[in-house]
Amino acid sequence: MIKPINVSVDKKTKIENFKADNHTIDKTTGEYKDPLMKWPLRGAAFTNEVGEALRPLIGNYATLSWIPALLYIGADVYDKYKNDQTEYSPDSRRCLKQAIFQGMASVFLPLIAVKAGQNLFSQFGKFTEDKITLNSKEHISKIAEEFIANGKMRAFDGKDEECVKEFLDRVSNTMDFKKQEESARKPLQKLWYKIEEKIAKMMHLDNKDKVGKYSEKTIRDLIQLRKDLLKPTVEMKKNPWYSNYIASLKSGQTESVAVKSVLSKFQKSKMMKSKFVKTIGGFAALGLAIKPIDHFVEEVLIGKYVSPGLEYLEKRTNTADIRKK
Repeated sequence: MIKPINVSVDKKTKIENFKADNHTIDKTTGEYKDPLMKWPLRGAAFTNEVGEALRPLIGNYATLSWIPALLYIGADVYDKYKNDQTEYSPDSRRCLKQAIFQGMASVFLPLIAVKAGQNLFSQFGKFTEDKITLNSKEHISKIAEEFIANGKMRAFDGKDEECVKEFLDRVSNTMDFKKQEESARKPLQKLWYKIEEKIAKMMHLDNKDKVGKYSEKTIRDLIQLRKDLLKPTVEMKKNPWYSNYIASLKSGQTESVAVKSVLSKFQKSKMMKSKFVKTIGGFAALGLAIKPIDHFVEEVLIGKYVSPGLEYLEKRTNTADIRKK
């Protein structure tokens, strides 16, 4: 436990050394205003949720958004341990309560809200021509990108129907939303995977035939584009994707690598609109959920369960210490 610094000054001076700045006191009411819990500074706790909402568009760069959030949460928890509002008074119980508050109100529940919003907006895909969710399209697109990266398109050169069958089998075998060996996952990853899987399943009720049709169209479009790149018609030579292919060759890439590069970019470009819609869903859910989540965690979780529980434990500990004496 941190102890106050011993200095040879009078009591008044000592208290002033450990008081928060005057701007934390409301001049009208005289009440304490916690600067770390006021907006816009409070918003630093949600940079990770913003990143997760943007993940469909920016990919793994979203992970960087956790840095400012974790720094803010760490600073706030330490501040609550060290200070009792304006007074320096280290208290581990107060620190624990704030850690629980930040963990639930700034990390866990907002992330659930973002994922739920993304999955809810995924339903808009059912109003398109293909009539399947954006989640399904994104999942099929990821398999297509893996198919391209693993050289499957080249391996099935001249064997279109075998290529289509292999791709459809791959989609069919993985359509249970990223069915993977859970034994390879860490405990926290398992927990988050189960939550994400349940949210996805609740909102992922696509027709199997429609998924199959979309999957077949996806792979046949890639097969055709590959043929057009390698044996271009006059019309194809005017296509931006062919220009991209030629630029890749001129940059020093081999024919095989250039084709894979163009096919991958083509597939990703098809998903940009879907990813944008899911990003909007994540932001919408986060914006609507922030205040209710703060209220629920502070008034219900902390107020009705955590605080009474900690007080009860403290009383039992004090009673046990008295009996020992």
